[in-house]
Amino acid sequence: MSDTMNTASVEKKFVRPKPFFEIWQKGEGIPVYDLFYVEDMMKVELGHWDRFGCNGAFVNLADPFLTSAIIIEIAPGGKTNPVRHMFETWCFAVDGEGETIVEQEGCPANTVSWGKRSLFGPPLNTTYHHVNRSSKPARILMVTNAPLTMNLYHNERFVFDNEFVFDDRYQGENSYFNGESDYLGGRVTKINLIPDTLKFRLLNWTDRGFGATSFHMSMSEHTMACHLSEFEVGTYKKCHRHGPGAHVIILAGQGYSMLWKEGEEPTKVDWKENSLFAPPEWWFHQHFNTGSSPARYLALRRGGSPEHPIRLGMTGGGGGPDQIEYNQEGRWVYDLYLEELKKNGVEIRQPRPEYSEKA
Repeated sequence: MSDTMNTASVEKKFVRPKPFFEIWQKGEGIPVYDLFYVEDMMKVELGHWDRFGCNGAFVNLADPFLTSAIIIEIAPGGKTNPVRHMFETWCFAVDGEGETIVEQEGCPANTVSWGKRSLFGPPLNTTYHHVNRSSKPARILMVTNAPLTMNLYHNERFVFDNEFVFDDRYQGENSYFNGESDYLGGRVTKINLIPDTLKFRLLNWTDRGFGATSFHMSMSEHTMACHLSEFEVGTYKKCHRHGPGAHVIILAGQGYSMLWKEGEEPTKVDWKENSLFAPPEWWFHQHFNTGSSPARYLALRRGGSPEHPIRLGMTGGGGGPDQIEYNQEGRWVYDLYLEELKKNGVEIRQPRPEYSEKA
């Protein structure tokens, strides 16, 4: 018996199947884009999606095995089909205005009113649908942990037809989506709707860079995390790296980011309002403001919620630091930044680092 099995193991080659999430995406009948970054989310071409009853597309950025993105567009005066699912999602209004109706068994329906740059997250496995209240198309970016959920259970009915009620996360409270925040300390607040992420007040955080500000949000009892960050004209942030799945959405400003795997040449990504990218796992990346106004971005991440921490993917280690201080960065970083600022006629505010011997 053992001899037969050994012979068979040599003669028969095992072919690893594709992940369930990848198979599911291709079966949904809408475009699937595998990209390094999106220059403008408003220009992504979509196709009709039966599940949501509107146009949509999947956007898989770097390392989409924990989180991935979906862009949907709702026609003027239109609405999406009601859906529910066992994965968490953020909803960021790229453009337009409208409402999202959130329903859960045994609870009154709730209405989320949103406009351009709003951020919210339907609580896990609630039934929701979007309504476009404007006379132009409304476009929404969804960042979800569907890859993790669907590959874990590899069962579509379990994910989309599950009647379990997470009443510890949501009980239909009238005040749930009123946009009020509960400050938790540090740079952390609890809030379930940000009407305009560009106007949300941030706090100083110079640990990440000269003149930098940020705020972390705990929303809808998600385990997924999010934060806002802003840096001023003529400044750039410190180089850092982390695990996969952080989708960076440019809310305002223009500039570029340098991304590289240790030991390899960097890739330059130019960005502006509505650009989207996700640094690959454990790649260094550094953000530079080359515009005449502050640059602000929103990061929607795989895990690390302030109230519901969960460790997913690489979070550190690898034999090196997860942040490079200014005085330890290569001299080319500042020199290149000066060149980019001159192209736009912008004065630098950030002093040249006093480099260490290793820089």
